[in-house]
Amino acid sequence: MNDDQFDALVDDATHAVNTLIPNTVLDGLRDSERSDLLFQINDALTPILREAIDRTDSDNPTRASTIAALICELLETHAKKCDESGDCKDDRPPHVISEIHGTSANIDSIASCDIQTGTQIYLVLGDRSAFRITVEAVST
Repeated sequence: MNDDQFDALVDDATHAVNTLIPNTVLDGLRDSERSDLLFQINDALTPILREAIDRTDSDNPTRASTIAALICELLETHAKKCDESGDCKDDRPPHVISEIHGTSANIDSIASCDIQTGTQIYLVLGDRSAFRITVEAVST
């Protein structure tokens, strides 16, 4: 399955799920909230469908989305270990520490989204800084 076919599959699945949401729920949302809901459905379905396609396509090399998922899992695992360490909340280290720059912060959220050239990871920190990390395949 090529990227265009996969994108069409995700779009069709997103709209199919959207039609299952009762109108009473959708009517209570502003236009921007409806758009956000579609993006969230799309983002949730993308890795599920990608995994299903990857399992059935044995000639398919590792994708950028797989590597992005690995990076997200590593960050989430690191944050969880920091949150579980120490005897009390004040003893726990921040998720992100830069001794060189003298900064530290906790990870507030991590999300990923497939784009035409690969996958982007969105990382929002507790100090209100946000980052977009792009994962692209450089060879297949």
